[in-house]
Amino acid sequence: MTLNLAAVPRKAGGSMRADRRGEALWGLAFIAPSMLGVLAFTLFPVFMGLWVSLTDWRIIGTANFVGLDNFRTLLSDPLMPKVIRNTLHYTMLSIPLGIAASLLFAVALNQKIRGLALFRTAYYLPVISATVAVGQIWRWLLADSGLVNVLLAQLHLPRVGWLSDPAFALTSLTLVSVWRGLGFNMIIFLAALQDVPEDLREAARIDGANAWQLFWHITLPLITPALFFTVLMGVIGSFQSFDLVYAMTDGHLGGPADSTKVMGFYIWQQAFVFMKMGYGAALSYAVFVIILAATLLQWRVRRRWVFGEE
Repeated sequence: MTLNLAAVPRKAGGSMRADRRGEALWGLAFIAPSMLGVLAFTLFPVFMGLWVSLTDWRIIGTANFVGLDNFRTLLSDPLMPKVIRNTLHYTMLSIPLGIAASLLFAVALNQKIRGLALFRTAYYLPVISATVAVGQIWRWLLADSGLVNVLLAQLHLPRVGWLSDPAFALTSLTLVSVWRGLGFNMIIFLAALQDVPEDLREAARIDGANAWQLFWHITLPLITPALFFTVLMGVIGSFQSFDLVYAMTDGHLGGPADSTKVMGFYIWQQAFVFMKMGYGAALSYAVFVIILAATLLQWRVRRRWVFGEE
């Protein structure tokens, strides 16, 4: 039996083009709400913030165009060196500690032991808890007369000004931040660990590799994409940190002697406490440039140590 192709009806070229146009219009109609959301909540704030950074707008009153004055003020701000140092301290301490701790817990929870699902859930709870509540609880625990100092006194050890002493305030805040973000990184690493082929580990065991050699030469290289992701997100998050700083310190003032003023908190303080919206927007764009440069640098060097990026 043969098929007579000439007898098969075909649509005219104009009709097919009309059908394609109709499908395209329906497609645009379906994505229009999402596109409107992107325009309203992403693109408009970006360009609005850029305009505000070139003005002296204080929310109340008119906004006068001042050009690059806010960016010049940024370069001469006497607090800026300390804010940058605090932010770098927070970043350089929180990222290595957070990654090391979360990787350690992920390896421990990747074992085939009954009941570990409960522990996985428990370690993730701080991530989904309200930051203000977490900050207030830890502020109570680390207060001069809080539970931690009470326990130190019971052990005949000196009390420590965890949040009242400038020498300890930022480090205490960083450790709490690491504890709160532990569950997020742990889930990322746990997923990466479960994706490591078991046959590779088994072959290495047959060749005589011990547990450390298995982890260092097989597991760790294969989870470097997850490691790269956590480092990248950690750098971005550290420059945006605000809520935990606000909840654990003196509210709009920050920690003692400006010791916990990191970049995200300082931007909020300038914009919404001192009502310097233009200067706050300029600081935001400066942070954007710093984060963009750090991200591009990490993206450029990833080929040297991330598995599969050669």
